[in-house]
Amino acid sequence: MNAIDIVKEQAAAYDAGKSFAVVTIVQSDGSTPRSSGKMIVYPDGSSKGTVGGGAVELLAIRDAQKCIQSSENAFKSYDLTSPSSDTGMTCGGHVSVLIEVFIPRPLLVMCGAGHVGGCMLKLAEFVGFDTILIDDRPEDAIADKIETANRFVGVKDFEGEISAMNIPAGAYFVIATHGHACDGEALAGALGKNAAYIGMIGSSKKVAALFDKLRAKGVSGEQLDSVYTPVGLDIGGETPEEIAIAIMAEIQSVRYGKNADHMKGKEK
Repeated sequence: MNAIDIVKEQAAAYDAGKSFAVVTIVQSDGSTPRSSGKMIVYPDGSSKGTVGGGAVELLAIRDAQKCIQSSENAFKSYDLTSPSSDTGMTCGGHVSVLIEVFIPRPLLVMCGAGHVGGCMLKLAEFVGFDTILIDDRPEDAIADKIETANRFVGVKDFEGEISAMNIPAGAYFVIATHGHACDGEALAGALGKNAAYIGMIGSSKKVAALFDKLRAKGVSGEQLDSVYTPVGLDIGGETPEEIAIAIMAEIQSVRYGKNADHMKGKEK
């Protein structure tokens, strides 16, 4: 794998929303397997490219995995002069590598360009999310919301077109379209996307009706139980801005694994 292939692999991994590390030989002294080299390492230890193979490469992969886990770059040196070193090699040299970690920005998929949707897009940008806005209305009617999003997808069929979209696993979905039917379609599409979070605005009565329809279509109770609805943390407020804050706070609590007072399961 040459340098161009490595760059292409990096771009593909980033577009797919994958975390990875790039390991580059930055210094080599004496006799070493390679004086230059670069590889990409993924969290599971799989890799593309090489920094020399053998024990050095295994150690570099291990260190790259640790760096991905901690989200920190690192500079590592490996001793190839003694069988008692970590490498167990006696080539007679040293290899130093730079490990650079790339963690993709979290992705908010906002289904609905209403007042709450517009506020969600602004908040998401503020806290470092990439955003996709999905709506079925004419673009000129929601131009201000489209301008705020990183990407806009106009749809006619929420379920079918969300299902067909290339959305990386671990995305955060918020469903707040202009109607109950569209909410149900968007939810059906989102449930097939291996999302980290799916939240849907709606009263308990509306949600129960939508869930009944989805069960009739074969959606499992386990899938429906994963949906955060009523959506947001129970912090009060009724304006679009306040609702958006409650939803984003809930997303952050899920993202960081924190306990919080969710509206989910409460009557509304």
